[in-house]
Amino acid sequence: MVSSMIIGVLSDTHDNIHATRRILRRLSNYNVELIIHLGDIVSPFTLKAIREEIGDIKLIIVKGNNDGDIYLLNKLSSGYGWMFYSEPTILEIGGRRIFIMHGYGDASTTEKIVDALAKSIDTDILLYGHTHIARSKHINGKLVLNPGEACGYITGRHTYGIIDTTTLNTEIFEEDIK
Repeated sequence: MVSSMIIGVLSDTHDNIHATRRILRRLSNYNVELIIHLGDIVSPFTLKAIREEIGDIKLIIVKGNNDGDIYLLNKLSSGYGWMFYSEPTILEIGGRRIFIMHGYGDASTTEKIVDALAKSIDTDILLYGHTHIARSKHINGKLVLNPGEACGYITGRHTYGIIDTTTLNTEIFEEDIK
């Protein structure tokens, strides 16, 4: 049985505290019960800013290739009651099986890996970051989502997503951050 949950999804914040705070404020407007960060937070001080914005909302993080002090990122996350995963993992959330990862190699390689996984693993949702390119599609009946980049450093866009675990509907939003 699927229990309804609204999940906020972001990735690649790259220590852009201003953009991260703005996006987290927007996510709170959607009454998200959980936020998933798909890697490249980068520095532990960014977690402190995230905590200030989201308070008691649960956060799940998967390590990105640019995340620096893994020990402290993990320690802070644990102290806040959040989960920090060093490797891709599958989680049960809102009655759905969700695969989370950051990414590997260039954008094309990451998308090929994700698309192959969507055709082969037993999950409802696959979430990934790394490419900085927002993408939402269904492959083999599974929702595949990359929220793009929160930081705006590569594409100039500050994007994030929302998922409804009941319907598997998703929306990618772009925030105008100045």
